[in-house]
Amino acid sequence: MPEVSVVWFASKVDWWLRIILFLPPMASLAVLGASLASGDRGEIVVAAIICAAVAALYGLLVIPIRYGLGSDELTVRFGVFRQRIPLAAIQEVAPSRNLLSSPALSLDRLAIRTGPGLLATTMISPLDREVFLTMLAARAGLKLDGGRLVRG
Repeated sequence: MPEVSVVWFASKVDWWLRIILFLPPMASLAVLGASLASGDRGEIVVAAIICAAVAALYGLLVIPIRYGLGSDELTVRFGVFRQRIPLAAIQEVAPSRNLLSSPALSLDRLAIRTGPGLLATTMISPLDREVFLTMLAARAGLKLDGGRLVRG
């Protein structure tokens, strides 16, 4: 079988989450600006550390969140971390609005189940959901069953 290239899908981002994600960097920059205006070296150092911490947190965990669909695995990338899910291990893909923490920037999620229990489920939120589901079904050998994809 010829090697299939990885197709990347961006995460959908809910409007309210955009606002929440926008606030910490803007607040830290505002504090830094106020510190620079005051000229107090101690305040400037603390504000710079806060800005660096916010940037590091976003870079480590948030930017980017995307999903790569290859010939034999789904790669979930969030910041510097990657989770690799073998396509053969996927048992079910179903719509979800679960509030649990996950590498998804929207509550319009897909729960990808690879086994029993909560730890065997990853929730993602691809922006182009229909194209993602069609491609995932074809590459993983999943069948449409109602609003979900299932194995065999």
